[in-house]
Amino acid sequence: MRKAARNAAVVLFVVALACSAKAPRGRSGKAMAETIPGNFYEVKQLAPGVFAAVRQVSAGSADGNTLFIISDSDVIVVDAGHYRADARQMIAEIRRRTDKPVRYVINTHSHGDHVMGDEVYKEVFPGVEFISHPQARQEMAQSSPEEQLVPLFRSEVANIQKKLDSGKDSDGAPMTAERREHLELAKANLGFWISDMKGWRQTVPDLTVADSLVLRRGERTIEVRYLGNGHTTGDLVVYLPKERIVATGDLVIHPVPFGFSTNLREWPATLRALKGLDAMTIVPGHGEIQTDWAYVDRQIALFELTWEQVKKAVDGGADLERTRKAVDGDALSKAIGATSREARDEFEYEFLDPAVEAAFKVLRPDAAGKQ
Repeated sequence: MRKAARNAAVVLFVVALACSAKAPRGRSGKAMAETIPGNFYEVKQLAPGVFAAVRQVSAGSADGNTLFIISDSDVIVVDAGHYRADARQMIAEIRRRTDKPVRYVINTHSHGDHVMGDEVYKEVFPGVEFISHPQARQEMAQSSPEEQLVPLFRSEVANIQKKLDSGKDSDGAPMTAERREHLELAKANLGFWISDMKGWRQTVPDLTVADSLVLRRGERTIEVRYLGNGHTTGDLVVYLPKERIVATGDLVIHPVPFGFSTNLREWPATLRALKGLDAMTIVPGHGEIQTDWAYVDRQIALFELTWEQVKKAVDGGADLERTRKAVDGDALSKAIGATSREARDEFEYEFLDPAVEAAFKVLRPDAAGKQ
């Protein structure tokens, strides 16, 4: 249940961000028809038969990108999203392009915003098999995110409704029309999720990859690899060497990585291993597709600087509060490119605050429960 609670907290963390006082993030490009409130996607063709659905969430719960690969005889999907509706949308996109069945769904890690659509693929494609890292499989087998998230989302809906009824925001200021619209959208999104996921059941992966797996489909080679600890201890990447495409899962998150990982020290080495792949198209777990390694380099610098600063403070005897004050947030936000006021606020919420606390707890496990 500890793993389930952690996975639920991951998604609620992003819900809180999406429902915060800042304006919703805009969307670029041509979005598909919206069937999930506050959740849009755009399908981009990366190579013949290779497509990425890039998600943009303007309000509500977190949701990840999906890659699907159409080969001579079947289809392979990377990450299934946070809703049953995600899977239904992707199956419709696949069927617009082919009548071939989905043979494998690869879960890059265990978090609900990447795996909760698995159930629909299993229902629609009886021959489908699910692939994950052994650690991710263990976490999925022992967790029930739906049981954790439904009460959390209902509580968040109630909190939003109180704000709407009062006409005041969290800071007591009168609510603007834009803010009201955003909260209404967040409320609709969470309500949609609760309805869409009613009766959901976890799908435990059939196959596990502890190191690497090579799938051959005609002239296409698909490599499933574990490169090391990062966002979780069970992250897989999916690499197409001929097409020079890699789907990274949440090892890469754009424009700001999530900071709650306890693997901050190991993560840079894993990203350097990722850079060792001959890829020029990088599909992150969340956010826009990258066409070079510049953003990954910024993530590496950010993680290393954060770890160094937290360790220096802890080595000097600082408790958590003094460690937070010792960390140079300005330098760290510049490392990832978060320079505007809005970007800095997002950076502090999504990365800095949770990353400092997570690193502190790794360095001072004896003090973690005393803070």
